[in-house]
Amino acid sequence: MNLRTLSSPDVSGDRSPAAVRNREPRVRDRAREAVALMVFSGSVSVALTLVLLLGSGLGR
Repeated sequence: MNLRTLSSPDVSGDRSPAAVRNREPRVRDRAREAVALMVFSGSVSVALTLVLLLGSGLGR
């Protein structure tokens, strides 16, 4: 990979199925995946916090 392929969009006009499958994901796709990962991580953190709080409350 060189810098040009990372910074410039593909303007070759190749719309074959192989070219479409091999293209880099769009920024919005990456952003959507990042948000989904953050939501999952936050949910797991909240769930573990609740489990720990319930466990410490029941241990009294």
